[in-house]
Amino acid sequence: MEPDCPRCGEALTTFALSDVEAFTCEACGYVGVEADHSGEPRAVESWEDALQRFHEDS
Repeated sequence: MEPDCPRCGEALTTFALSDVEAFTCEACGYVGVEADHSGEPRAVESWEDALQRFHEDS
Protein backbone atom coordinates (compact mmCIF):
# COMPACT_ATOMS: atom_id res chain seq x y z
CA MET A 1 0.00 0.00 0.00
CA GLU A 2 1.34 3.42 -0.97
CA PRO A 3 1.46 6.19 1.65
CA ASP A 4 -0.87 9.19 1.45
CA CYS A 5 0.32 12.70 0.55
CA PRO A 6 0.81 14.85 3.66
CA ARG A 7 -0.29 17.91 1.68
CA CYS A 8 -3.51 16.80 -0.06
CA GLY A 9 -4.18 13.24 1.15
CA GLU A 10 -4.03 11.56 -2.28
CA ALA A 11 -1.99 8.40 -2.85
CA LEU A 12 1.72 8.96 -3.48
CA THR A 13 3.57 7.45 -6.43
CA THR A 14 6.76 5.61 -5.50
CA PHE A 15 9.90 5.64 -7.62
CA ALA A 16 12.75 3.28 -6.72
CA LEU A 17 16.33 3.02 -7.92
CA SER A 18 18.51 0.39 -6.25
CA ASP A 19 17.92 0.83 -2.51
CA VAL A 20 16.57 4.38 -2.70
CA GLU A 21 12.87 5.26 -2.88
CA ALA A 22 11.32 8.63 -3.65
CA PHE A 23 7.68 9.65 -3.34
CA THR A 24 5.72 12.18 -5.34
CA CYS A 25 2.08 13.26 -5.54
CA GLU A 26 0.72 13.63 -9.04
CA ALA A 27 -2.34 15.49 -7.71
CA CYS A 28 -0.59 18.45 -6.02
CA GLY A 29 3.07 18.17 -7.03
CA TYR A 30 4.43 17.28 -3.58
CA VAL A 31 7.86 15.64 -3.83
CA GLY A 32 8.90 15.36 -0.19
CA VAL A 33 12.10 17.38 -0.54
CA GLU A 34 12.91 19.41 2.54
CA ALA A 35 13.72 23.06 1.84
CA ASP A 36 14.65 25.98 4.06
CA HIS A 37 12.64 29.09 3.20
CA SER A 38 13.70 31.08 6.25
CA GLY A 39 16.33 33.22 4.51
CA GLU A 40 15.87 36.82 3.53
CA PRO A 41 14.28 37.29 0.10
CA ARG A 42 16.63 38.64 -2.56
CA ALA A 43 15.79 41.81 -4.44
CA VAL A 44 14.85 40.90 -7.99
CA GLU A 45 15.97 43.29 -10.72
CA SER A 46 13.19 44.33 -13.10
CA TRP A 47 13.65 44.12 -16.86
CA GLU A 48 13.49 47.91 -17.03
CA ASP A 49 16.32 48.29 -14.49
CA ALA A 50 18.40 45.58 -16.20
CA LEU A 51 18.07 47.25 -19.61
CA GLN A 52 18.91 50.64 -18.14
CA ARG A 53 22.03 49.17 -16.49
CA PHE A 54 22.96 47.48 -19.78
CA HIS A 55 22.72 50.75 -21.73
CA GLU A 56 24.68 52.66 -19.08
CA ASP A 57 27.53 50.11 -19.27
CA SER A 58 27.66 50.19 -23.09
